Amino acid sequence: MRSDCAAFEKLEYFLHAIAFCGATTRDLLPFTLGEMGDEPFWDPALRVAEFARLHIPSVVTTDDSTYGYGGYVTQALEQYLESVTDPPPFTIYTCGPELMMKRVADIAISRRIPCQVAVERAMACGMGTCQSCCIRVREGSGVRVQGSANEGWRYKLACTDGPIFAAADLLW
Repeated sequence: MRSDCAAFEKLEYFLHAIAFCGATTRDLLPFTLGEMGDEPFWDPALRVAEFARLHIPSVVTTDDSTYGYGGYVTQALEQYLESVTDPPPFTIYTCGPELMMKRVADIAISRRIPCQVAVERAMACGMGTCQSCCIRVREGSGVRVQGSANEGWRYKLACTDGPIFAAADLLW
């Protein structure tokens, strides 16, 4: 056995993930898709070849029901979370369209699940000079400037402060 395979096997013990992937229609899914089984569509399975190589099950959704769960990826996430009894502690990581990420964040916050959001903003300079990638976040220290219009929040820059933010900190 090669040493890199042995390292992967040890890492695999600690790596437990489920990928939730969605698109408007099957043709817009950027993955190599397998056949659907008889399990419920929100039940994770090795359906996506790119994730299956890493032993990561996935749930795939299409808005028009051409593959997998018929509906939004956020609906499949909710179905999955409702079906899991006594889940181990986990974190949700989300990227994609902002409305979808906001809904994922809301789902996570309502269930007290930690969630990390990869915000997408135009980053013209990438070093904070142009300030084109501003995003509102809760003030981390809890210190508030009395009488200020932005009491309890401030702007951060996706390029230098992010682009990953805790869902509970974002003010969409």
